[in-house]
Amino acid sequence: MRKYRLLVLFLAIIAVFYFARTVRSFTVQHETRTLKSEHFIVSYTGIYKSEAEKVSKHLEENYSKIRENLKDVEHDAIKVFVYGSQFKFNEATGLTENTKGTSRGPNEFHFVWTNWFNSIFPDDPLKTALHEFTHCVQLNILIYKAKDTIITQDRLTFEKQFDKKFKAEYPRWLWESISIFEAGEVNTLSVKYAKSKNLTLEDLNHGNQIYNIGYTIIEYMTQKWGKDILPKLIASFGNIEKTLNVTQEEFEKGWMAFLEEKY
Repeated sequence: MRKYRLLVLFLAIIAVFYFARTVRSFTVQHETRTLKSEHFIVSYTGIYKSEAEKVSKHLEENYSKIRENLKDVEHDAIKVFVYGSQFKFNEATGLTENTKGTSRGPNEFHFVWTNWFNSIFPDDPLKTALHEFTHCVQLNILIYKAKDTIITQDRLTFEKQFDKKFKAEYPRWLWESISIFEAGEVNTLSVKYAKSKNLTLEDLNHGNQIYNIGYTIIEYMTQKWGKDILPKLIASFGNIEKTLNVTQEEFEKGWMAFLEEKY
């Protein structure tokens, strides 16, 4: 009898889930709509207007803080594109992997509004928005710095040379860890899992472990050297020895000790 009740309860939960998902699919905004705020232009489809308003509000609330933390230079308005499904995101961006967001230069980013109806383990979409915004901030700073070394009057030539320099010299561990930190994306269990693998910074330039442990890199760095070290590290293209006056091996040793003590 007890098993029968559990089965009925399980089937009822499934029925409610599919009913709610069906209702959502018919009631969300299917045509692209736009919300404008002081610093962002949010275009959205496949989500509710109230959800798009949350994105706009959250970005505005964190705009000054993140830019101040990283010493961002003057920043033009940023275009934000929000999608209600992974399929629509991939279709719009041309990406094939199941990433939840992507930045397209300093003034544009795209991301999926994840929830229990479109993702098995949904991320917090508001944190995803901040993560991608922080990528835009990093790019804005790096492009401004690159103008000192890439001398050309032709915009396309500059963009090609910058893109080449960025891909060759700006380390992925820094690119992702700063965005993860500013967005507050940290999970203790994920950190412990990644910590057990004894990863180096070079290891984190490959694969997805950076998303599990990236927060702690900047957490350790800011606690030991202060927040003002971040813009200096960005400007140096992640040169730890030049910026922190320690070797990369010494930094990794201190970071691991920090992990053992805190996590």
